[in-house]
Amino acid sequence: MPARPCERHSVPDVADWQRLEVALAPGEKRVVLVDGREILVARTSDRYFALTSRCTHAAWPLADEPIEGSQIVCTLHGARFDLRDGCPVSGPARKPLKTYPIELRDGELYVSLER
Repeated sequence: MPARPCERHSVPDVADWQRLEVALAPGEKRVVLVDGREILVARTSDRYFALTSRCTHAAWPLADEPIEGSQIVCTLHGARFDLRDGCPVSGPARKPLKTYPIELRDGELYVSLER
């Protein structure tokens, strides 16, 4: 059976983590620049997520798009992505958003771009 395109990856080494200069309240999201990449950082009531900042269908920016439960909605064409693994939940998008490991340590967020 072929691997799912949304397969989870291993946790990166400690040296690969970078501290983010961002503070988010529940329900907020923001695009941050990390090593020249735009990363969408989102917070739900109980978790943080880090993903690519543009829809995989039409490269629409997701920074101002709504989050509904554990999904972000691209309002351009209605694609929905699961924040937990980046997988499209409904079309027209078929390719997942890239996700990045993110951790809260002592009140500060850290993300790893290594996969």
